[in-house]
This record gives sequence, structure tokens and C-alpha cells, in this order.
Amino acid sequence: MNIKDYLKKLQVSATQFAAATILVTGLAGQSFGQPVIRTYALGAGASGASGIAAGDVNGDGILDLVTSNASTNNISVLLGKGKANFGAATVFPTGGQPESLALADFNRDGKLDVVTANFASGSISVLFGNGDGTFQAPQNFSAGIQTQSVAVGDVNNDGIPDIVVSSVQSENTDVFLSNGDGTFQAPITFVFNNGYAAWTQIALGDINGDGILDFVGIFGFGQGFQVWLGRGDGSFYLWSNPLSYGTIAYPHGLALGDFNGEGKLDIALGLYGESAVGVSLNEGGGDFGVPIETKAPSATVLLAVADINNDGKLDEVSTGLTSESLIVGLGEGNGSFQVAKSYNVGAHPVAAVVRNFNSGGTRDIAFVTADSLGVIVQ
Repeated sequence: MNIKDYLKKLQVSATQFAAATILVTGLAGQSFGQPVIRTYALGAGASGASGIAAGDVNGDGILDLVTSNASTNNISVLLGKGKANFGAATVFPTGGQPESLALADFNRDGKLDVVTANFASGSISVLFGNGDGTFQAPQNFSAGIQTQSVAVGDVNNDGIPDIVVSSVQSENTDVFLSNGDGTFQAPITFVFNNGYAAWTQIALGDINGDGILDFVGIFGFGQGFQVWLGRGDGSFYLWSNPLSYGTIAYPHGLALGDFNGEGKLDIALGLYGESAVGVSLNEGGGDFGVPIETKAPSATVLLAVADINNDGKLDEVSTGLTSESLIVGLGEGNGSFQVAKSYNVGAHPVAAVVRNFNSGGTRDIAFVTADSLGVIVQ
């Protein structure tokens, strides 16, 4: 299978999600109440949702939701009304085929902005927020060929969030350092160099505990992940060969977190080739162990991690490669999970974010399918 066929396999055909129902199954004794699901349209002229992010984009102290819509070259903004309710979507244009997005205040005006990674146009789009839930016209910056995944963080320790974006076909990652006034420096580029297809998903975090953000990337058409350690100036150097951690069949889904309570960032992956969620524990200095696998019913895509039930242990939200269910795995505190809930949502979920939208004791799950957004309120 070549990389184009692989990426095509991951794309979800348009499926109507309206009026979906929730079917709940679980293990006895788990502290979950009867959930409520609310569904929302993506807005006029929006379809093919590919990513989701949560943040207060209109400054009212209530979380809002933003989706990237790959099929229609735009984003949808749904303003929160409180109690996990959201208003009708407003749509804003981006570059071609935005596959992922992130929120941050790039121009230091106290208002959240949006950045998208645009697969078809090989670019990123930065949409500066007006502070009322609306966004300015996109500013587009060239990246590599088939730009896929974007992450934000202060990679040069100047107190301003920067943009890191990976491109599949050109096998490179570009770092756009923010000047803090809405402009960016010329990108710093580092190149994947391990003989497999390039990074399909990336994440930033302080892997080796030196106070500098590092970079982790997974290979969707390959066998694992690489760790690049940050120098603190916006550049990175290769630390690990992915094969050092054993064969990982077709990872899809990446998240960083402390899964065993040792104070170090571990790496969680969806291992759809092995029908499992895998956690590689941080051994210090940038090294990781072979993934601890928690088996799933089918080929697995990791969507999000968070402490959903407030027991101090990270949990995970995942799905199957073509499944119409969301699965919640409760963390055991050692890198493994206990499957607690399965929610049949009527269409394939492609992205999710876990936040407390309802001001309750547990966190809620917002997710997108190809044509709709849903919120599971615990």
C-alpha cells in the first residue's frame, strides 16, 4: 500500500449523523451517569469535518468549539451557551483541505486565533480572532506538500506560541516562530529521514524534562514514532529511531501524557494494525519502552486522552478504523486501560476533544463525524 492509498483509506465518506442515538454498554461499578448527546450541524457550506478544538473564542468565559472541514475548505465555529449547549455554526474560509487545527493567541491581543494545516494547498492558514467569535480572512503560509498535522507551543521560550506543522509527501516539518504581532519568521525546516513515509500526526511536549518543548511524530505508513529533542531556539535534533521501540503496525492517533504517575510524558498511540491502544512509557532522557497494549474490538484509532472520571489517572477515547462507536478506556495508572463505555454514535467519529463543558464532576466528549458535531454530556 502506498502513502496515497493509505491516506485515502483513512478518509471518511460523507454519512448523515442527524438523529443518531446513544447505546451505552459498560462494566459494572464504573462511575458514569446516563449520558446525553447533543448534535449540531457544521453550518451552511461546511462538510467533511476532520478536526476539532475547544477554547473560549468570544471571551465570555464559556468554552466554544471549532472544527476544521476538509471537504469544504473552511472552519465551523459553535459558540458555547453554557451547560454543554452550543449555538448554530458560523463558517469561515481557510486554505485547501484543512486536515487539522489548533487554537492559540499568536498576536498577543488576548483573543484566540485559529491555525489549520491544509493538505491540498500545502500550507497553513492563520485566522486571527476578533474576540467575539468571528475571525478575519485567513493569512496563508506555504509549508510542505500534503500538509497534515499542526501543533502549537512556545518552542523558543520567548513566551509566544509558535506553529509546528508536518507535511506527508515532502517528508518535512516546518516551524513558524511567532513575532507576537501577527507575523511569523521564515520557517525552520527539519526533514524526516528514516526510509518510511513521513509524519502523519505530531505533538509537542517536554519529553526529557529540561524545560524545552520537544517533538514527537508518528508514521501512518510505517512502524512507529520518532522523538526530536528541542534546542530551545525553535530547532530540533533527532533522538530516536522508531524501530527502537519494536514494530508498531500502522499507528493512527497520538497523544502525550503521564499515564503511570511518574511525572514524565509518555506516548499513547492508536495501533489499528494490532487492534489496540498502546502506551510507550518514558524511561527518561528521551527514551521510551515498547508499547503496553490494551486490546480493542477492532482496528483502533486514538482520538483523545484526559482524566475523564477525575480519579487522577489518564483515560483514553478511541474508535475503530471504520467504526460508528466511541470507546472510553479508563486508565489503570500503569499505561493500560479498562474498557468502560462504548457509545454507538451512528457515524464514524474522526476527531474528539475532552473538556468539562457542563460544569459537572466528569468531563464531556465533543467529537465530529464527516457531517456533524456531537457532544456526549456525562
